[in-house]
Amino acid sequence: MTKSKLDQIVADCAELVNTALSALDWAEQEITQAIARHPRKRDQLFHSYPILVPTTLLFPVEFVYRGHFREILERVAAGKDTRPGTAAEACCLLTEVSKATPFPSYGYGLYFRLWAKAFPDHATTASDSQIDHYEALFGPKIDELEGDIRKDLTVQDRRLGPITCDGVHNGVIVDCAYTRTQ
Repeated sequence: MTKSKLDQIVADCAELVNTALSALDWAEQEITQAIARHPRKRDQLFHSYPILVPTTLLFPVEFVYRGHFREILERVAAGKDTRPGTAAEACCLLTEVSKATPFPSYGYGLYFRLWAKAFPDHATTASDSQIDHYEALFGPKIDELEGDIRKDLTVQDRRLGPITCDGVHNGVIVDCAYTRTQ
């Protein structure tokens, strides 16, 4: 193996490790923000960290990871199933699909809808009137496809299991519901 190939492998590995470490920080920040939005779900949200593992499908970009984490945490707070694919995962998959084959019109509608759900602070290249146009023409088809793609992207082990807690959250002693149940 040449030195330049080895150097590239080391650089690629370093980038992966840095992204993974950053993703841990982003997950913690999203948990903190979710707790601020849903203080009554504090304990459950705090212990949701293990299910915030990004799938290999996600692009290693901060806003993509955050959108993914945010959707899962909102599901936890609402008591919903955390296993189906997230809008961020679906957008990443659709991006890859679009490289291989052109989208039909309803495919663009699906992509724009999922993008708006996953990344509300990151505008798409489509205007609101274009997005409304896709929804008006293909709304039921987009609904069906969104359900299908989320089902296809289901991660079976992405759910909270039994939670045990020693009564300490981030170094602070707390009155955690999961401490009291042990």
